[in-house]
Amino acid sequence: MTIAIHVENVSKCYTIAHQRTNRDESLRVALERSVRAIGARMLGRNGKTSVLLPDSEVEPTEDFYALNNISFEVKTGERVGIIGANGAGKSTLLKILSRITEPTRGRITIRGRVSSLLEVGTGFHPELTGRENIFLNGAILGMPRSEIRKKFDEIVDFSEVERFLDTPVKHYSSGMYVRLAFSVSAHLDPEVLILDEVLAVGDARFQKKCMNKMRRFSEDGRTILFVSHSAAAISQFCSTAIYLEKGRIKQMGPAQEVVEEYTQQSTSGMEEAGPELVGSRVLEQPAGDELVQIEAIEVVTPGERANGTVPIDAPVSIRLSFRVLEKSEHILVPNLHVRTIDGTYVSVVTPPSSEVRPLDPGTYFADCTLPANLLNNGVFTVQAAITSFNCGQTVHANLPNALTFEVVDDLSDVSYRNGYLQAIPGVVRPRLQWHIGASA
Repeated sequence: MTIAIHVENVSKCYTIAHQRTNRDESLRVALERSVRAIGARMLGRNGKTSVLLPDSEVEPTEDFYALNNISFEVKTGERVGIIGANGAGKSTLLKILSRITEPTRGRITIRGRVSSLLEVGTGFHPELTGRENIFLNGAILGMPRSEIRKKFDEIVDFSEVERFLDTPVKHYSSGMYVRLAFSVSAHLDPEVLILDEVLAVGDARFQKKCMNKMRRFSEDGRTILFVSHSAAAISQFCSTAIYLEKGRIKQMGPAQEVVEEYTQQSTSGMEEAGPELVGSRVLEQPAGDELVQIEAIEVVTPGERANGTVPIDAPVSIRLSFRVLEKSEHILVPNLHVRTIDGTYVSVVTPPSSEVRPLDPGTYFADCTLPANLLNNGVFTVQAAITSFNCGQTVHANLPNALTFEVVDDLSDVSYRNGYLQAIPGVVRPRLQWHIGASA
C-alpha cells in the first residue's frame, strides 16, 4: 500500500497572554490600563516609538503546545479514527492536515486532493444559496465546473435539501447545513476526506447513511480521517485509531485496542477525580434556529432538583425548556439521545405522536421520565435536540453533551442482589418478573 499521509515531527505552538489583574481595581482603571497596553503595542508595531509599560501592566506570556512532536503514517484506503479528551489536540491536527493553519515545526506530506468538514458550515458562504455553495466548494477543491455539474444531482439527492437548494444557507438549520456540507465533501472525489465530529449534529438515520457512504468511499481506495468522542463509532467504523493526550500520541494501532485503552484511562481518571456531573443547565446563549430555541435542561428527581446523582431505584425526569419564536406548520419533536460515558448509545427517546403538535410562539417544557430500576449504575450523558419531519427531517436545535448524570446503586439493598455484592455488567438493569416453581 502507498502512504497517503505522512506526518513527521509536527508541533503547533501558541503564545498565551496572561493579564495581571487586581481584583479590587475599578472597571474604569482596568479599562484605562488595557487601552494603554493596546496603544503601546500598536505604536511599537508601527515603529514610531518605543513605549515602556510598568511591570504591573506588562502581560506575561507562555508557550502552549497544542501538538508536540507527533509523527505517524496513514496508508491509502485506511479509515483512521482520532480520539482523545477535550484539548488533546485533535482539531488542531485536522486543521493542519487541511492546510487551514501551518505547523510551528515539522513536515506533512499528503498525496491527492483533500476535502475537509471540520465544523458546521465549513467552506460555505452564508449569503449564497445551497446551489451556489456546491459550486463554490468544488472550485475551492480545484474541480472544473463541468465536473461539478456531473456530480450535482448526486450531491443534492444525498443531502435531501432539494426543496431549499435556492435558499441562502444562512437560513438552514444545523442539520441541513451538515447534510449538504457532508454531501459536497464526500461526492467531489477527494482522495483524502477529513471529518471532525460534525456528524453528531445529524439525526441517527443520516449518520448511518453517512457511515455507509464513507465505507464505500474507503473501499474505492480513498483515505478517511475521522475525529469523534464516541468510542463506539471509532471502534465500529475505523480500522486504525490514534489516541491523543496533551498534544502527544499516547497510542496508535488497531482501533479496538486503542479505544479500550482510551476508555480505561477515561474511567480510571473519573474514579480518581469523580465524574463531572451536570444535573441542570441554563443556556446563556439559547441553542436553535429562527423557529425554536432550547433555553434550559435539567434532571429532576421526585420532589427536588437533582445534583446529577440519581438512585437506581428512583424514577428520574429530564426536563427540556424551549421557546417557540414564530408560528409555523412545523410539528416540533423534542428528543433525547442517552449514551454511556464511553459514547455507547443507550436509546433515542421521543414523545408519542399524541403529545406533539404545531405550537404558538411562547415558552414550553417537555418532560421525559425514566422509570426506576431501568438503567444500570454508571455515568450517562444526554444530547438534546428539537426536530421536525414536515419536509424531510430538519434539526432546529441541537445541544450535544447537554447533561451528565450518574445512576447510583445502593449495595445495602438486599432485595434483588441475592448476596452478590460485585458490579453487575450491562447498560440497563431492569427488574423483570420471575417465577420459580416446582415442575409437575
